[in-house]
Amino acid sequence: MERETKMVIYACILIGLSIIFINIKQTSAKKITLEPKFKRMLVTAYCPCEKCCGQYAAYGKTSKGRDAWKTFGVAADPKVLPYGKKLRIPGIGIREVDDTGGAMRQSTKKGICHIDTRFHNHNQALKFGRQWLNVEILN
Repeated sequence: MERETKMVIYACILIGLSIIFINIKQTSAKKITLEPKFKRMLVTAYCPCEKCCGQYAAYGKTSKGRDAWKTFGVAADPKVLPYGKKLRIPGIGIREVDDTGGAMRQSTKKGICHIDTRFHNHNQALKFGRQWLNVEILN
């Protein structure tokens, strides 16, 4: 009697000089499919300063309690991208969702997936600006 098993294997494939993580789903012993999870997102940038965070800048913490000046993370609507979710953002790298904000929650109401990446320098955040990118969801 054959049993069909399902398991998820995370594989790391080295392509050129960059590493791409791919979610490999095995649905049976004979069939393996690759399922990279990409989503088109509005990506903006902020730093923990008063200009970017207003009254919340005085705390210097993310909504999950992390030190906003010492960590690099992402603000998102936690109903869309839960805290702890890791994302590979083109031109930035891998960041973890550890914060939220009203702009991200308002974008969700409009059907837009919006993330706000944290920089430690206001000028870097301004330079990054506002971009539409294909972001890879890693976990």
